[in-house]
Amino acid sequence: MSTDDRLKIWRALSDLFLDTEIEDYVFKYIARTISECELSLSETEEILWYEVYPVLEGNLRSVAGVWEGWPDSWLLQNLPAPVRPSAIHGEPSIVKEIKRCWQQVTEAYEAPNA
Repeated sequence: MSTDDRLKIWRALSDLFLDTEIEDYVFKYIARTISECELSLSETEEILWYEVYPVLEGNLRSVAGVWEGWPDSWLLQNLPAPVRPSAIHGEPSIVKEIKRCWQQVTEAYEAPNA
């Protein structure tokens, strides 16, 4: 995968970690980005849980988390996670929320005319 495509998918997936209410258009945007980058859902889910989640999940625990998004330069400097975790760890409520969001992305990806 090219650096440009990796950045595109990181940028899209990072939206799941913003301190905001996630709207349906965000799930559709992520699904569209997966298609544009020619990734499978399973490849993208690996990127979500093992490259993006370990770095950004802390934003969802922060009292005043990032809500506008991360600059591309920050994403390129901080992703992927420096060490690939062997399992998904973290606050159970955050893991549950990201799983729920991933399900929404999957449904948007599989929907006709997503």
